[in-house]
Amino acid sequence: MPSDDRTDERARDRQHERAEHVENILDEVETDVRDRKYPVRSEELATEYADQPLDLPNETESMGSVFDRLDDEYDTPEEVRESLYDELSGEAGGPNEYNDERDLAALDEAEESDTV
Repeated sequence: MPSDDRTDERARDRQHERAEHVENILDEVETDVRDRKYPVRSEELATEYADQPLDLPNETESMGSVFDRLDDEYDTPEEVRESLYDELSGEAGGPNEYNDERDLAALDEAEESDTV
């Protein structure tokens, strides 16, 4: 029978792998939306990403269905990415942060450089 430490370690590894998977998908979306004309509505993005799967713990849905839940207009690719993070994991840096390894300082720097 595995020890509690090994069980906890495997659970942390699985959580880390899921977080990396979501991060990779969101990186791809942000790269894709960089060349869009802004502002863009979430409905447009829902249509475009309707068939891109997103595997989350205990469920699989398309990126389009995530955008369907949103009713927003975005002015930058970073706003798109942050809105997805918020929808998938709660507000950045909050107690429900999906990926506790996420570099929030880098996001803050990116936002600051966009406003300068």
